[in-house]
Amino acid sequence: MRREFWTIPNALSILRILLVLPFLAAIFSSDSGGRWWALFWMGLGVLTDKLDGDIARWTRSDSEWGRILDPLADKVGVGVAALALLVKGWLPLWFVAVLLLRDAVILLGGLVIKQRTGEVIPSNMAGKWAVGVIGGTLIVAIVDNTTPFLTFCMGLSLVMVALSTVGYLKRFVQIMRAPGTTDN
Repeated sequence: MRREFWTIPNALSILRILLVLPFLAAIFSSDSGGRWWALFWMGLGVLTDKLDGDIARWTRSDSEWGRILDPLADKVGVGVAALALLVKGWLPLWFVAVLLLRDAVILLGGLVIKQRTGEVIPSNMAGKWAVGVIGGTLIVAIVDNTTPFLTFCMGLSLVMVALSTVGYLKRFVQIMRAPGTTDN
């Protein structure tokens, strides 16, 4: 299991989690360039997200650890960024609460499935699209949180959150109803 853990894609997912630290330093910086540095660190996170998936496919090094680390890195990155923007007053509480609630439901559902079946279920395409749209919304909030376009982006994010959550819940129910699914 240890050998499976130390792969380039998993290292990139861990790096993505660590990138929240310079992002936070930049977003809360009193320096006038803080917003732009925050965007730089967020962009680097997006790049590592793209690379970890591509490298895992190219090298056939996808693993159970990768199916855990990649979505965890997404949840940490989105959650930390959203909370930071809430503290800055650039995103409303209700929007951040919806994002965090979705991630908590998906995380808890995944833990239940892992405990019951021993399997880690990979992310679905709607979930990946939702993270992308949410990421775009966070970028808009950082660049100009007063633009009416931010309201449109939040609405689109909510649609994607709803679609991906329904998809995850359907999969959860299917797996839990499957024959042989019992408590370990």
